Amino acid sequence: DEFVSSLEHIWRNLAFTNGPSAVNGYQILYFSLFLRPNVCEEQEMSMLGVRQPCVQAFTRMVKVWKQGCSSQRWCMGYERRTGYYTVYRQAYSMEMQTVYRCCPGWMQRGEERGCLHNINECADSNGGCEGSCCNTIGSFYCRCPDGMKLGADGKSCQDKDECEELNGGCQQTCVNTLGSYHCECSEGFRIHADAHTCIAVNSCSVKNGGCEHRCVDLGNEQYMCECRSNYQLKRDGKHCELKDPCKEHNGGCTHICSNVNGQAQCSCRSGFKMGDDFKRCEDIDECGSGQTKCAHGCVNVPGSFRCVCNPGFELGADGKQCYRIEMEIVNGCEKNNGGCSHHCEHTTSGPLCSCNQGYHLADDLKTCIDVDECENGEACCSHYCKNYPGGYECSCRPGYTPNGCTCDDIDECVSETSGCSQYCVNTLGSYECFCQVGFRLDHDQKSCLREYKFNWLYVRELEEEEEEEEEVVGSEDEAGVLHLPDLLFLCEEGSFGDDCGVSCEDCANGGVCASERDRCVCGPGWTGVTCNDTCAEGTYGVLCNSLCVCKNGGRCDPVTGKCLCPPGVHGLHCENGCPQGFYGRFCHRKCSCPSNGRCHRLYGGCLCTPGLYGKFCHLRKYANICFSTSACPKWTHGAGCSEECQCAQENSLSCDPQKGTCICKPGYSGDRCQEECDDGYYGLGCHERCNCSAGEPCDPKTGECQKTCPAGYHGEKCQLVCEAGFWGVGCASVCHCGSNAVTCEASSGRCVCEAGYTGEQCDKKCPEGHYGAECKLACECENGAECDHVSGACTCAAGWVGSHCEKRCPVGFYGQDCVQMCQCGNEAQCHHITGACRCTPGWAPPQCILGKPPTSLKRGVIGGSSPAELCFDSNMCFICVLACQAGTFGPNCSQSCGCHNGGSCDPVSGQCRCTPGWTGTSCQQSELKHTHTQILSLIENTQTSIHMSSHKLLYSVSITHWNVHMGERGPLTPRSICFLSHCLYGLCIACASGWFGRNCEQRCICPVGVACDHVTGRCGCPGGYTGNSCETMCPQGRFGLNCSQMCTCSGDQYSCHHVTGKCTCSPGYYGNRCHLRCREGTYGPYCKKRCRCANGGQCDFRTGSCICQPGYLGPNCSTSCPTGRYGRDCAQVCLCGEEGQCHPETGRCNCAQGRTGPSCEQVCPRGRYGAQCRHFCTCANGGVCDLVNGTCRCGLGWTGQHCEKVCVPGRYGVNCEQQCVCQNNGTCDRFTGCCSCPSGYYGPACQHRCPAGFFGELCAQSCDCKHGHLCDHVTGQCVCPPGYQGDKCEKRCDDGRFGRDCAELCDCDGAPCDPTTGRCLCPSGKTGERCEKVCDGRFYGPGCSFRCQCGHGGQCDQRTGHCSCPLTWMGPTCEEGEGLYVCGLNVMKYN
Repeated sequence: DEFVSSLEHIWRNLAFTNGPSAVNGYQILYFSLFLRPNVCEEQEMSMLGVRQPCVQAFTRMVKVWKQGCSSQRWCMGYERRTGYYTVYRQAYSMEMQTVYRCCPGWMQRGEERGCLHNINECADSNGGCEGSCCNTIGSFYCRCPDGMKLGADGKSCQDKDECEELNGGCQQTCVNTLGSYHCECSEGFRIHADAHTCIAVNSCSVKNGGCEHRCVDLGNEQYMCECRSNYQLKRDGKHCELKDPCKEHNGGCTHICSNVNGQAQCSCRSGFKMGDDFKRCEDIDECGSGQTKCAHGCVNVPGSFRCVCNPGFELGADGKQCYRIEMEIVNGCEKNNGGCSHHCEHTTSGPLCSCNQGYHLADDLKTCIDVDECENGEACCSHYCKNYPGGYECSCRPGYTPNGCTCDDIDECVSETSGCSQYCVNTLGSYECFCQVGFRLDHDQKSCLREYKFNWLYVRELEEEEEEEEEVVGSEDEAGVLHLPDLLFLCEEGSFGDDCGVSCEDCANGGVCASERDRCVCGPGWTGVTCNDTCAEGTYGVLCNSLCVCKNGGRCDPVTGKCLCPPGVHGLHCENGCPQGFYGRFCHRKCSCPSNGRCHRLYGGCLCTPGLYGKFCHLRKYANICFSTSACPKWTHGAGCSEECQCAQENSLSCDPQKGTCICKPGYSGDRCQEECDDGYYGLGCHERCNCSAGEPCDPKTGECQKTCPAGYHGEKCQLVCEAGFWGVGCASVCHCGSNAVTCEASSGRCVCEAGYTGEQCDKKCPEGHYGAECKLACECENGAECDHVSGACTCAAGWVGSHCEKRCPVGFYGQDCVQMCQCGNEAQCHHITGACRCTPGWAPPQCILGKPPTSLKRGVIGGSSPAELCFDSNMCFICVLACQAGTFGPNCSQSCGCHNGGSCDPVSGQCRCTPGWTGTSCQQSELKHTHTQILSLIENTQTSIHMSSHKLLYSVSITHWNVHMGERGPLTPRSICFLSHCLYGLCIACASGWFGRNCEQRCICPVGVACDHVTGRCGCPGGYTGNSCETMCPQGRFGLNCSQMCTCSGDQYSCHHVTGKCTCSPGYYGNRCHLRCREGTYGPYCKKRCRCANGGQCDFRTGSCICQPGYLGPNCSTSCPTGRYGRDCAQVCLCGEEGQCHPETGRCNCAQGRTGPSCEQVCPRGRYGAQCRHFCTCANGGVCDLVNGTCRCGLGWTGQHCEKVCVPGRYGVNCEQQCVCQNNGTCDRFTGCCSCPSGYYGPACQHRCPAGFFGELCAQSCDCKHGHLCDHVTGQCVCPPGYQGDKCEKRCDDGRFGRDCAELCDCDGAPCDPTTGRCLCPSGKTGERCEKVCDGRFYGPGCSFRCQCGHGGQCDQRTGHCSCPLTWMGPTCEEGEGLYVCGLNVMKYN
């Protein structure tokens, strides 16, 4: 502020000093610009006006006096004079001027210093952008939607042709559309789920599926190509190439297989010969052939031989000659270091190579290869290990410092490198900063800011505590001590984390809360405050403390540590496979894949990393989402983008192109994004907590708090009713109503039923007597009629009609719907329900045709049997009905019948009635059929009467004036004749036109052209009938008397009753105008009958007959086709082979497992198994796959579920089931079980050790040890007895050492020890186990083993035993001498 004020003071002084012109000048503007931000200098054209002078001239004549013009000296004359005047005009000029304005994107308000306010250009007409406008500080830019790109003006949007770049990722045809594009496939292909790849559509029918030889349909739109014999499929799966017989099991050859004209030709390596089968190679015993030229001995080995020498000799450089050891002076290490990489040692068997520390010998026993201590576990590093030639180096994770093999935690708090402004607490590998009470950590997690939101009571307590602390701090003894109570108040109980913002409820991914509730205890593979971070790459397990050991670019699972190998690499630690960019048997050949990518380890085909696809892994689709790219086509992932993502696409943004994990839209979670966020959470991954008041939900996508609408409503203003099928708060509940419900109430969920239904789920019809909506309407049907539960329409009982069934049938009709005509004669009426005739007086039932008998006639029994005689008045053409007992006939039944073959006779005439198949007067002949002509002639020639018996009744009828109506041929029987136009048994006889009455004897008296009733003679037919004899019903569309009335039925499917004119719907139709066809599942009159067709059968809406779907038959389609049949009416025969079943509808074969083909005629091709051969065999290493269940039958030397494992040591043979018998760590061939003995052993089971003096492989080498010592039977190293040393045991132990390898140190107090046992060899004068004791006066010599012999007090020398005699004594043992007088002493001499 002081600096700005001083600048303003300078500006005012300039303005005052230089005047107004200076104030408006550059200097002041410079200072003004300096003081005002976001002000820009611009050059502007301006118009400047200037007054410009203009001089104008004019002339005039002026009178003047002049001389010499006349005699006079002066005269008046005129002169022309020119005058000038100045005028001014306004001139304008254009000049460039410097002006100062707000920079683009900024604006000034009021008298502010400078332009301080950003302009939102997007608020004005969207910034002129055609797409979306993005405002920035001081500017803006336009952005176009997906599929569009910005135009040259930076504002308009133009379509982006995605097909221009790599064909849009489409395999075949790319079609550009406005704002997008799509892929199309050629004929015979369909688009894959990735929307880019084209898949052949059951293409055996389209160009043979593209197959060069044969195309096999596998069903379900799948097929495969097959090749003819001796051919195999190429890598494209369609073309065929001649098989290389050597590629399969090496052509059966033991050693070398050569492809000669498509045939396998075997050959053997050097040292072997071909066996009798021309495939197996047998070892040549060169030693037995005598051609080895070995000087001493020969040992045969597989494929070669080895010369050996006798003891005392060693093999020469040529490998055959033997030389005495002392004569061979050639040092194999002198030339080229013996071929050794590091150290060379000359031995009798040639140069012996050895390596420096950190290296080991290769298989050639010469080359030294670095030992990867980090890989083999020899390294002692606790964190990270880095291998380098000859050694390794340990390093530590951040926060630790190396200490040899281990890593020590760095205490950043002590070293003052933490940067914490107040308190610091050290943790393993890190540290944490804390603040005093009343402060909080800043965003840098180090600085402390004062917290102003306090409880004032708490503040007072703090002040008191601070005063107490100040007093304590004054003591020097406690200066710098961190008070634990200050730390305890950093987070409230139950909360923790950097900002105390998380609690135990936030522990994720299986993390549990610690018992102190102050941290999350993470499960394996997870770390972080809330266990939301996966282990860093290269680590896994609990606390991510374990190090991954995956090779060849493999990644390890952060939980289990299991290695996830890249394409083309496998093995427990991804150890099997070539390094990236190489392939072939020895991984020497280089892949031709982009970016040096991986390829198939054997064939070199490019293996796309997850996220890429295409032949050369070159296809990648770029999405137009801001700041994101997606490698695979959408919804695909994995190697070659060949796997489909399992995401719920409507809830997902995409899936990870490598792992396939689903990326959910905001508001969804779950491994497939199938679940909505739980209540109280929202956003990406549903990790964000809602910040709404209690009971108020939030939007699961945006987190916006939502108002809770009343039950049954939704929308921003709760103005929308729930959609059909949903109800309740938020319309979240689903209606559970039956098929007869319209919907359910949006508020309560109560089902709203269709008219005619009730119940909680609308599954019940209205109770009897009610119909309509909610069954509230009462039925009005009468006379026992049924009421339709939907419409209330009455279904009348027999004999009733009318809208409410309130009317009886019209006269002359009866029964259901009154459609049946009464069969009553002589003006009798029938019952409207049953049709029973009510005869008028004088006529007898049942049809009122026969007259009643006179009352004077007697009733009795004729011949003592019944039935009785009934006789009617002959004046009225009575018919006499008599009945005789069986076998009799005639008057009073007095005559006997003579009928044969079971025939019975007429009770009147005795004429025989024959049983079927017989005829003749006595039924003695075969049956005679009477034709139509015979009947007519019989009737025409008979003028009296015909007697016809039926049911033992005799009818006598006059035939005169009768007309006979007959159908096809048939026998003449009483059942063939009917009376008075009433039809009985198919033969009808009616009065001819113009006649009526009994026997048709009366003539009609009707006008010409008017019909006469053939029964009553009444002119004109009864209602509903017409014709000369009223035998024909009214034609369609007419009804009533003389068919004179027109039907009023308007629809095509109406039928009008020929008597009453009542309109009824034809079967199969209903509705007010019979215009509606029966709904599916109903049929018949008014659609009142329910179809009973099963298994999808369709019923005829008129008759109800079932039309069965293919695969079913029966009246109601309930019977499936029997086994072996299919199709419509099960008419076709299946051809699906043994155990194959065909689909009952299509006949498509469902083959038994292990078979395929249209008729299951083929077994699964090699490499496939199971139903339809859909499954790929997973048997490796030549394992044979079971065609049915896919189980692998492993060959020799292999085992495991997929034959992927080699036999473990000690097992061999088929499926590694045989136990090896090799002893002494001998290894058996996992194929044959033959033992391969280790060095030092021989025998079929390696049970024998090499004999003394021999060692090594096959005991072929002899020991080279001095003094006849033995050597190790395995290594040949001389086994020196105690007391000897040297490579050949040629040296005795050095002084001071003893034992085996002279490794022991003698402890003999400087004396030597026995080199074998270590027993101390004490010098003269010494004794004891360590020679630590000096011989006492009685003993001397080595080990004090001799007794001293000095007498007379002589002293014995401990080493030599020499005696030192006292005075007066002498001799070797001081035994000689005489007594002497010495110094006044009287010394006696003793002899």
